[in-house]
Amino acid sequence: MHNPLDLTGKTILVTGASSGIGRAIAILCGQLGARVVLGGRREGALRETQAALPNAEMHRVEPFDLTAMDGIPAWITGVRERAEAPLDGLVHSAGLSVTMPIRVANRANTDNLMIPNVYAALGLLRGFSAKGVAAGQSSVVLLSSVASFDGSPGLVTYAGTKGAINGIVRSAAKELGPRRVRVNAIAPGYVETPMYHEMKATTPDAVITKLEEEHFLGIPKPEEVAVMAAYLLSDAARVVTGTMLVIDGGYSA
Repeated sequence: MHNPLDLTGKTILVTGASSGIGRAIAILCGQLGARVVLGGRREGALRETQAALPNAEMHRVEPFDLTAMDGIPAWITGVRERAEAPLDGLVHSAGLSVTMPIRVANRANTDNLMIPNVYAALGLLRGFSAKGVAAGQSSVVLLSSVASFDGSPGLVTYAGTKGAINGIVRSAAKELGPRRVRVNAIAPGYVETPMYHEMKATTPDAVITKLEEEHFLGIPKPEEVAVMAAYLLSDAARVVTGTMLVIDGGYSA
């Protein structure tokens, strides 16, 4: 039976593949037939993701610190050369979320969020769009958040970085569209990642109960976010670009 999400023959780079959503996306891409390039800072954790992939030896581990924005294009060019194939897809799942009230926002802690969430995304787009890096028809998926349009106290800076991602997606889709490079975003609400469980452990039960009730279809799992990424990477989404897919269990409805 035909699988519209089949990724056989595609080479896909996933950042943040060491844990959480990025790891789930990398594993699903491998299960759907893609050759996956695993990006992130922690080589050991990337090796663990590689071991969870089918035919682990066919996938690559490419450690890199994405906070070095100006070095990203050269890194991606090297990834393409070592993979010996153009990249059919890129997913930027690496990033940082920090609760930060307005009264404590300053240049240093704002940059701590802007660099991995926004500057890295721009560096990745620059590298992916370089001559010879991307395949003839390819797809970029960036991770946004419902925080970018559904306000929440203490998330002003984080929401700002994700709002920037939404704007980047729309403009990049038009700039790269003539080259058949599609650019889209996924906007999750809270997701059952290790980060979410750490937050639960330090948050009053009443707050967590209210939060989970607001996700009236349930808190999404990383594997469910991964399905959205697979769709945007697949040929089934060949005419989808410049958009944002929301997965939040009804939280922002």
